Amino acid sequence: MDPLSLSLLFGLLVARTSGLAVDEDPRCHEPLSKCVISTKVFTMKVEPPLFKWNVSDEKPDRYSYQPSLLGSPDLPSWMQYVYSKTHHSGFVFGTPPAHQTDFTLEIVAVDLESYNTSQRAINFMVIPRKERTRHQVHLKIDNLAVEDLFEPQYLVDLLSVFRNELWPEALHDLHVTFFASAVKLGARLPLHPEEKEGVVVYLGSAEKFSESLLRLENETRPLRKSAPCPRDFKRTTVDRLFRQLNLEIDWCAFRLANEDQHEMEDNSGLDNMKLSLSLNLPMWHGLSRLGAPERSYVHEFLLSILVPMLVMIVLAVLLSLILCFHHEGIDDGSSDYFDSVFDICEDVWGNKRNQETPAVQMVRYAAVQRATSTLRSLSTQRDISPALSRLAPERDNVFRPHPPPYNSGSRSSKIDF
Repeated sequence: MDPLSLSLLFGLLVARTSGLAVDEDPRCHEPLSKCVISTKVFTMKVEPPLFKWNVSDEKPDRYSYQPSLLGSPDLPSWMQYVYSKTHHSGFVFGTPPAHQTDFTLEIVAVDLESYNTSQRAINFMVIPRKERTRHQVHLKIDNLAVEDLFEPQYLVDLLSVFRNELWPEALHDLHVTFFASAVKLGARLPLHPEEKEGVVVYLGSAEKFSESLLRLENETRPLRKSAPCPRDFKRTTVDRLFRQLNLEIDWCAFRLANEDQHEMEDNSGLDNMKLSLSLNLPMWHGLSRLGAPERSYVHEFLLSILVPMLVMIVLAVLLSLILCFHHEGIDDGSSDYFDSVFDICEDVWGNKRNQETPAVQMVRYAAVQRATSTLRSLSTQRDISPALSRLAPERDNVFRPHPPPYNSGSRSSKIDF
């Protein structure tokens, strides 16, 4: 038997042994209990039989589920819940951190038809991994959705390609360390609604990367500047291995991550420490009304009211002093204004008196005015020179008409004026 076959057989034996170790743990066989391995993805199906309800074929989506960490309002950040209409069930999945302790998951189910509720508490026992996952392969599969990964066929086929062709050194401990929807991680929805949104999958192992993976990384490195790649944008030399299994890989998103690097190790350790501590902290209780701190508004009152009032008073005093000391040099225009108003009132009063004069008085005034103008005309005629006075009668006789006769007894009708 060749060395490669021996290594494959040894890896299968090791993987089988680790699986048996988990299955032989007595806590894993207890009701409402589940054993998971740290840094390895687990999935749990949430369906009506878990709450002793019957599955309805007519309305399979009549049940709603709300999982959360016991004593907390939500799930931890490394755990997710998805309801699949294809499977008519909910799925809780995630990857326990390296230092994660045991925890309890509380699931509340609601019947949307009768609004009956039921509650279950699932105990999770976290089994630590013996060898730390130091190397990971990051993949993005375009033609799959998260619901497809709940069927073990796709993950088994994906792991078989790496175990047999690309990463045979990781045969004994190659496992899925993470998977999630590409849209949840920031990718765009596909243009065509019938296309699936894609998934991101991480594969991890404690073994070093093989030469095949290193060559594949060098081959895909020039494509990273085009990420995300259009579908069928570029096919690599190993693309046929995945196409045979109906897996379309986005090679622009292909990465090899080495956790031996100082930066990645620090970040991963810090995140895992935070996640581990978050489950061991006591329940948080809010402050009471009496224990809440009090705030004084005296300072705000002084700034908003008293300061503007003081500024206004100072300005008023300054303006008053200026008006008092410079009053004599100021030209008072109000007196001229009142004088003009008084003159207008006198004119209006005089016109009003003239309008109220009787009609007889107006006639007398007209007669006196005519007599005055007659006397003025006679006085002007006396001042005319003698030459002109001799010519005046002849000219008057020629151009002046004779007045009409008067029928008066005291005066002759032939007298001319």
